[in-house]
Amino acid sequence: MATFQERKNRSGSLTVQARIRIKRQGRVVFEEAESFSGKGARKTAELWATNRENEVKKLLNSGKIISKLTVADGMARYLKEHEGLPKPLGRTKKGTMRLMSQEPILAATLLSELSSSDIIKYLRKRHNEDGAKPATVLQDIAYLRVLAKYARVVWSISIDLQEIEDAAGMAIRLGIAERSEQRNRRPTLDELERIMSYQHREKNGRGRMTPLTTPINEIVLFAIFSTRRLSEITRIEWESVDFEKGTVFIRDMKDPRKKNGNHMTLFVPQRALSLIERQPRVEGEPRVFPYAESAIGAAFQRACKWADVEGVTFHDMRHEGVSHLFELHNLIPQVSMVSGHKSWSNLQRYTHLKQLELFDKYEELANKHNLGAPLKPA
Repeated sequence: MATFQERKNRSGSLTVQARIRIKRQGRVVFEEAESFSGKGARKTAELWATNRENEVKKLLNSGKIISKLTVADGMARYLKEHEGLPKPLGRTKKGTMRLMSQEPILAATLLSELSSSDIIKYLRKRHNEDGAKPATVLQDIAYLRVLAKYARVVWSISIDLQEIEDAAGMAIRLGIAERSEQRNRRPTLDELERIMSYQHREKNGRGRMTPLTTPINEIVLFAIFSTRRLSEITRIEWESVDFEKGTVFIRDMKDPRKKNGNHMTLFVPQRALSLIERQPRVEGEPRVFPYAESAIGAAFQRACKWADVEGVTFHDMRHEGVSHLFELHNLIPQVSMVSGHKSWSNLQRYTHLKQLELFDKYEELANKHNLGAPLKPA
């Protein structure tokens, strides 16, 4: 049954808080409150309480509501309920939430009773014991927020979202959570040459040594000149490349709001196009670079270690490529037609110029690898 509490603020306007509490077998199984203000606040509150109570009772009768779900179990349930959906979860989100579903602190905390102190306890553990960086801790907070909002709507579990916001604010003040710093690391030509000269042998599944089959030198150069992400490189198909127009059709490009169907046709600079043209075509294989994303990433890390190059990630090649296009004095629209960025604010994060004058950093390297001229403004 719903209860209502009225109060007037300094301006004299009325605020009504409606609270519904449902009991089963003498035990409270659901509780939620909502506040309404302005003209007709009481009537609006009563209408909300009636509709919400009926909705929750239907869910209780169907067995869909779970008031004693722990945060860890909630993470596992969230992942299960998102399997096979049109918008699949990203790899990072899925992996992180799976780890959170196994976290002892979250396994001992009820989702309906989640408090800021519980969250701070978990975040301290992540930072102090697990060695998670502040940016990673902030990501964990984001996924707790995602779960809480989902649980309120889908499972009808009453959660005070302000508890999460309070914990996030305190974690930032304590320094255990913060936004990741913008990367501006650009590899030198000498570092790239050393990385691309990596030709060590690799172990196969049986522990035997086999020749290095991943053409790390070709892929690194292509990542720079095309500005493509690693996941996009491994998805490019021969039929998606238009050599006459110098374009490539990329499916499902990364987008924070659109997980699927974000397809784009982008321009490919001549040097990147030359790299595509000389890749061997494998019968029955539609992809230009038929290698596993994980294999390329692992090979790149081994190459950096072998070449004694620190602080460089494969994704830095995309930053390098965008910066290089601007150093050739291409304009923002021209660069975005290669990189696929939809706004200058996003493109700016990838731009780290070393000088204002026009110069071709890769002229000598490109000539060495027979890659031709760069993309320059008309």
